[in-house]
Amino acid sequence: MTVLGKVNLFNPILNNIDREETKRYAGMKGKIHFPESIVSEACAIVMLEKHVKTVWTLYSYDCVAGCIGGEYEIVSKMLRKHLQDSKQVIMLAATVGEGVEHASTKYFEKGEYAVGLLIDAAATAAVEQAANALCTMLAGQFRQQGINLTTRFSPGYGDWSLEEQDKVAALANIETIGVSLTNSKMLLPRKSITAVVGLRTVNGQNKNPECSECAKTDCIMRRDN
Repeated sequence: MTVLGKVNLFNPILNNIDREETKRYAGMKGKIHFPESIVSEACAIVMLEKHVKTVWTLYSYDCVAGCIGGEYEIVSKMLRKHLQDSKQVIMLAATVGEGVEHASTKYFEKGEYAVGLLIDAAATAAVEQAANALCTMLAGQFRQQGINLTTRFSPGYGDWSLEEQDKVAALANIETIGVSLTNSKMLLPRKSITAVVGLRTVNGQNKNPECSECAKTDCIMRRDN
């Protein structure tokens, strides 16, 4: 049984970088187009340079007060709705390390902007894949206990302000995977994320937030619904 407040590490293995997601983060669904060979090169570079780590911690959750672990009161209405049937939550963090960012910078400095941009996009895809792999593992573990997981919800989604990142980062224990927070509340390495998932009984409601409900129409994470 998982212990409340215990810091748990999980290092997923990524066998590839999602090319379609890489192209989406690079804006290739719009007016930007790059040769497939450059997309392949960028994904290969990220595969070589990534250093994938994730961490997760289980907390109690008061869905009436919207309070995690008795210490952090959620101000986001969307997140409270997302967690409305949860009695416990998992705070998590994932990173693919500094190497991918250094690789992207190197290509930008050489004037190879397309490769630099695609490396950055592939690294974004990679950290999302890492977080998804963690959630897949957790879903399998908790399903055996009759519990479902909600989808991930991160600071910056909907009305959950990035100003809350310091509180989230502390609960997610980001330092255990080598991630830190700047004075402007940005995560370093830059290709890192934090998130919360709710735990619900199998027969509970599990409505995922829709991008169409979010006012941030310029978000690179936005998907068509």
